[in-house]
Amino acid sequence: MKVELKQRGRAGLQFLGAVQEFSGKTLQSAAEAEYIAAVPNPPLDLDARRESVNSTLDTSASWKFDRLLTRWVAEEIYIRALPAIEKVRPAVEAWLDVKEPSGSLTLNLEIEAPTYWEHGFHLTPGGWDGHDLMGPAISELVFNYVLAPGGVGAVRTGSNPLDQRALVAGEAPRDTYKHIVDFGAGTGRFTFALRRAFPNARITGIELSQSALRHAFALASQQQMDIEWIHASAEQTPLESESADLVAFYTLMHEVPVAANKSIIAEAFRVLEPGGNLLISEIAPYDKQSAFRAVVLDWETENRGEPYWREVMATDWSAALAEAGFTDIEAYGVGGGVYPWVTRATKPF
Repeated sequence: MKVELKQRGRAGLQFLGAVQEFSGKTLQSAAEAEYIAAVPNPPLDLDARRESVNSTLDTSASWKFDRLLTRWVAEEIYIRALPAIEKVRPAVEAWLDVKEPSGSLTLNLEIEAPTYWEHGFHLTPGGWDGHDLMGPAISELVFNYVLAPGGVGAVRTGSNPLDQRALVAGEAPRDTYKHIVDFGAGTGRFTFALRRAFPNARITGIELSQSALRHAFALASQQQMDIEWIHASAEQTPLESESADLVAFYTLMHEVPVAANKSIIAEAFRVLEPGGNLLISEIAPYDKQSAFRAVVLDWETENRGEPYWREVMATDWSAALAEAGFTDIEAYGVGGGVYPWVTRATKPF
C-alpha cells in the first residue's frame, strides 16, 4: 500500500529520515574514524569496549550529536507517524478491509500475550499493538520514510533492508520446500521474500501483533500472494508437529528474552519434520563486531527500547541449538560482512 499522507505529516517524516541519514552517515562515520585513529588496538570485552569508546569520544561532537539525534528520532517517529496515519484513517481502514483475499488470516482475540510483550519495543507507545493502526504506521510510514533512508541499529545508512531480506531467504539450504513457516513475521517483509524465493511452497506467517498481521494480510492480498497468516506467539503455535520442512525467522531473537528464545527454538524443532531446516537471521554476536560497532549496537539496549538486546547478543546460540537437538549448525555473515548474520541448522532424521 502506498499511503497518501497529508503534506504536513509527510514532510515531518521526511525530515526525520534526513536527520537519521545525516546522523548515521556523517556523524557516526566521523566518530568511528576518530575512535579508530585514537585506539588502534581496542579491547575485546564488552564492558571494556564501552568504557574505551565512551571515554575516548567524551569530547567528540560527532559522537555526542549522533547519539542524541538517534534517540530523538526514535522518540519523534511515533509522535509524527501516529497523527499522520490518523489523518488518512478512512483510506487505510478501507484498504485493510480486504475484499479479494489471497491466502488466509486467522486471529485469536483470546490470545494471552507473554510478559515480555508488555515492553514498548523500539519506544513504540504501548508496544506493537499500542495503536490499532500501528502495523501500517510502522510498515508504511516509519520504515519507508525514516528507517529505509536513514538506517537503524545494525542496518547501516545506505543499505537496503529489503535486499537484505532477499539475501537471507536465498541462504535456505535447499532449492525447494513444501511448507515454510516464518516465526515473528511482523508485517511480512521477510515472509514476502520467502514467497518470492520459493513460489511453489506453502507459506505460513506466525505473528503476535494483530495490527501487523492485518497489514500483512492486506498487502499479501494486494500482491496476490497466497500466504497463511496466524495470530500466535512463536513459542506456542497451533501448527502440527513435523508439519514444515523450513522454519525461518528474521531479527526476532533480539526482541525477546533468552528463555523465550529457547522456547521458540524448541517450538521450531517440534514443527520441523526430520531433516527439516532452520534459518535464522540476527545481528552478529558482539565478538564478530568491531569495538566501535559493538558499542553502537549495545547502546540500543538502554537507549532505544531494546531491553533484551544485550543478553541475546551475549548468548552462544549455536550451543543452544545443539542443546535443542539440531545438527549441522553453521553461522556466518552473508556477503562477507557481519550483517545480515545467518545461522542454519537441521533437525536430524
